Amino acid sequence: MFDDNLFIHISVNALRGNGRSWGDTQFAEGLVRAIGRIPGCGAALLFRGEVPDVTPGRDVVLRIVGPYLEEPLPDVPNILWMITPPNLATAGMLRRYQHIFTGAQLMTDYFTSFGIPTTPLMQATEPSHFHPSKREDGAADLPIIFVGSYAPRAERPLVVEAVQSGFDVKIWGMGWEGIVPDRYIQGTRVNYHELAALYARARVVLNSHAPYMAGYGIMSNRSYDALSAGAHVVSDLIPGYEVPDLPELFQARGRIEMVLHLNTLLTSPPITPAARLDMHARVQAGYSFDRRAEQFVQVARRLLAENNVPPCAVRRAPARALDLSSPGVGGETQSQGMLSAAREITAIAGQIGNMSQPAPPAEVYGGVIHPLMADLRQVQRFARTLSDPVQLEQIAAGARRLQEVTDDAANPLPLRVADFERDAMLTRCLRNMPLWAHQPQDYVTETRKRHLVLQPRREAPAPARPIGVFLHLYYQELAPVFAKRLAQIPLPLSLYVSTDTAEKAAQIERALPQAQVRVLPNRGRDIFPKLYGFGDAYADHDIVLHLHGKKSLHSSMLDEWLSHILDCLLGDPADVNRILSLFDSVPRLGIVMPVVHRSVLNAAHWGFNRDIGAELAYRMGMATPLPENDALQFPAGSMFWARTAALQPILDLALEASHFPPEAGQVDGTLAHAVERMLGVVCRAGGYYMLPVAGSSMRYYPRYQQKLGNNRAVAEALAQGAFDVC
Repeated sequence: MFDDNLFIHISVNALRGNGRSWGDTQFAEGLVRAIGRIPGCGAALLFRGEVPDVTPGRDVVLRIVGPYLEEPLPDVPNILWMITPPNLATAGMLRRYQHIFTGAQLMTDYFTSFGIPTTPLMQATEPSHFHPSKREDGAADLPIIFVGSYAPRAERPLVVEAVQSGFDVKIWGMGWEGIVPDRYIQGTRVNYHELAALYARARVVLNSHAPYMAGYGIMSNRSYDALSAGAHVVSDLIPGYEVPDLPELFQARGRIEMVLHLNTLLTSPPITPAARLDMHARVQAGYSFDRRAEQFVQVARRLLAENNVPPCAVRRAPARALDLSSPGVGGETQSQGMLSAAREITAIAGQIGNMSQPAPPAEVYGGVIHPLMADLRQVQRFARTLSDPVQLEQIAAGARRLQEVTDDAANPLPLRVADFERDAMLTRCLRNMPLWAHQPQDYVTETRKRHLVLQPRREAPAPARPIGVFLHLYYQELAPVFAKRLAQIPLPLSLYVSTDTAEKAAQIERALPQAQVRVLPNRGRDIFPKLYGFGDAYADHDIVLHLHGKKSLHSSMLDEWLSHILDCLLGDPADVNRILSLFDSVPRLGIVMPVVHRSVLNAAHWGFNRDIGAELAYRMGMATPLPENDALQFPAGSMFWARTAALQPILDLALEASHFPPEAGQVDGTLAHAVERMLGVVCRAGGYYMLPVAGSSMRYYPRYQQKLGNNRAVAEALAQGAFDVC
């Protein structure tokens, strides 16, 4: 019976909402059960981003690390078990853990070379679950099986080569279609109970590791699960890995050794029940969760006795005078501006409570707008009021982490990303979030599918002033495409086209002779040239149309996106007439935008742009807080019809090219991405509606279409929130 002597919160990378689809969840649950069997000890599962209620002197956090390493939890000892190398691990963050276990001696030696003490601890299994008795009566033998997914970062060459060598490998897992013939694929998912039954039927289980895991010498738990169930294992070579007590685990240095091992095992007599039980007993003795639980409890009790907890981010430094910089000033690049702000934040955090009240800085704007501006403003406000709020620790921790990440030479697992990813990745590091994209828990795609199917209208209202069409063409070869599409507008218009070289401008003028063409710096994608490169033109138009020659070179999935957008906004003259009539008859209609395309449906949220959005909100003097992901609505792709008045606060920002980071092919986390989202925020904050539409001939998301025959019905639906996302 648990008597509050010790409680271990076991943290995994999965979110609570998708935890059942992560193998690490079942792995951790087995360890929870093992700890609970130790007298005086209890344990519970902790999912990514969760902070438990803790009792000092009793509670400990054990983080089982997959691809993402979180900061240690303050005020309690933190143990790290690195069973997979994370995508990023700074030396500073690792040293904030009170004890680190790694999944292999090779990895321990590597971290020790950076002055980071670690202890090797191999992975393990739950022998009570993976047991030879889990084989169902009468179930046939499975000669060779593999359970696991195929992915670009885990191509499973051992499994592919076994199939190519003529072995009948039964495969369960996702991503295998097109990699091996369909006859080898038995299913996409196997639950925890089914897995134990499969291993108990298998003669041989293949174990093929991702390169980053094998490279650090880590043998995955798949081997121990299979051996515990009584199956032999053939694995790819894991450098430095030797276990003399498990001779049934074979490592193959290549295809020839793999074929030799499989032929030998398959032509040998079947494994006897007694041999399976003997194998199970040896796994249980050295590689069970019960054994690992004893080791964790021993370390946890020692750390509690020492009151060993992570250091605070706010550390008092000797008093000195501080000059506060203007938070609105960035660097020449986004990362330079962030790093400069991070240094000032940590300096201020170390002085608060030990300094005289500094003078507020003059508000100056310049350089690239970056995600740390809002944080720097807040910390400077704390400094001027000489307050030391709880938020200061969190902000300072993010600034500290950002500085650590940029010091690649000192980090055993540094940030290794392409230039186009760096801005977004640094923002994710700042906020202690996974490097690779994850859909937020509070984001629902279904509400983004609701839209109005345009009903054709023969005549358009007569506008008081011509329509303003703002078109950015980085890809000048698309000019004829837009010439054809713009012919669908049956009313007077003024066409403003931007590009980045004189050569491109000359080609555009031949295809669009009626356009006013400007050559503008290649900064801010289409956002800067459309909104600010032609900022002087908006006063001449009540209704505007934003377009650009979109080519998403980073993803072939987006090839249809431009056609989809143009079909929604410029399908034919009758559809355009309907859109213009809606602006004429619904005074509070601010933006008409395409229904979100399938290829970007999962990304139509804040992403890593909310911090820059907060800076823009400050500059615009917005009193309302920014919406959460579940309430954020914006024209994904930044092409839309709009009432100029609905965009005015963003236009009034009068941003310059230097506010946008130099072009590096970024796909998220920059000022341009933030402005794209703030278009919707500003529209709603100004009391205007947003209306997602599809062309009259389109059949997109059929279940979510609304067909309203007249503008009065559309106005009523807008007033009732029929097209809102929350």
